[in-house]
Amino acid sequence: MQTAENNGLIKFEEVSSTLMQAGDILAQNTKLSQSAQKAAQFLLDTVEAEGMTDELDSKINEWQVKAKQALVKNNERRTPITQLLTRISREFTDLENPLDSSKPDSLFSQLQKHRNIFAAQKEKERKAKEAEILRKQNVEKERIQITADVENQIRSIYSEKLLQFRTGVAKILSSMTLENFAEKSEKIKGIAVDYPRDKFNEITPNVFPAYLDSVELERIIIATRVKLYDELSANFRENMEVDKQAAIDELPSKKKELERLAKASAAEAEQIKAQQAERERLAKAKLKLEQEEAEKQAKAKIEAEKAMNNAQTLFDTTAQIAEINDTAKVKKSYVIEVADVAGWGYVFMLYYEKIGINMNIEDLGKKSLNQMKKEIEKIANKNGEMLDHPSIRYVEDIKAVVTK
Repeated sequence: MQTAENNGLIKFEEVSSTLMQAGDILAQNTKLSQSAQKAAQFLLDTVEAEGMTDELDSKINEWQVKAKQALVKNNERRTPITQLLTRISREFTDLENPLDSSKPDSLFSQLQKHRNIFAAQKEKERKAKEAEILRKQNVEKERIQITADVENQIRSIYSEKLLQFRTGVAKILSSMTLENFAEKSEKIKGIAVDYPRDKFNEITPNVFPAYLDSVELERIIIATRVKLYDELSANFRENMEVDKQAAIDELPSKKKELERLAKASAAEAEQIKAQQAERERLAKAKLKLEQEEAEKQAKAKIEAEKAMNNAQTLFDTTAQIAEINDTAKVKKSYVIEVADVAGWGYVFMLYYEKIGINMNIEDLGKKSLNQMKKEIEKIANKNGEMLDHPSIRYVEDIKAVVTK
């Protein structure tokens, strides 16, 4: 490639002497050309007015011979000048070419090529970092979700067990007879109100993570049990103490009811039993309603905490991606690689659908397939619309940006 170092520069004296003749030569060439044009126009007007004759054909041939001679003469006179101007133009462009980004072999383009390769490598590294950030986000989101699921399940299992214990107290009362009254009374008074930690630790939720391993999952389950035990064991004691004391307080009235039942007639006994059944039904429904309300409040609390943690994770991820994107001074676009004739057919089809259908037939006929491909690339880079065909591949083109 020719650079700015040029030992064959045109000397000023050569330029000056040659250009001094330019005025005279231009005047001579103008005079000769205008004279020839005038004669040609006369012949053309005569043909159009009178039609061709042998005489006119001979005169036109004579003019054509002279026109060729005039062209040669004009060319010979102006050649030294135009050659000099061409040389001058070439010397200027030779100075500009090494700096011209539109020239593939310029120094600018050679340096840009290295920048583009480096930019593509950095973009690959940036994408790898972004992928790792997103992977960690997915892991953290799953950790948040699994933690919420584990807590929900532990609370739900505990809630069911609490309901079983509470309804168990009611069942002891409902199963009392005069014969077993003393035994059942002692059973009520001996009801445990503490939830043993070892039994609480047997609660095992069923969760199936995609990212977390078994060690991490076990850690979450253990940590959640530790976090919940004090709260739920206190809740268990509070409910069981209330239910136990209520049952103890009910024992005198229960005994009287049993004694009344023993002395009652068949009709009265049926009525007493119906009243007992209704009380038990209402008590059971009350316990179930309390359980559902407690579960609803717990789930709402867990969802709120999960949403807050997810929001923080998303904020952190967005900040990290923004940080790595801020350093990327590149221009990204797509170029199309067409593998075979079928691929070119799809290029034409999309071009016709998006652009060609609105063109006139002459302009459409002038379009080459490569020009159509360029337009399809513009569509992909503008709005992301791409051809889906095995013979067409969109390749990301990375270029370094020249910043001021």
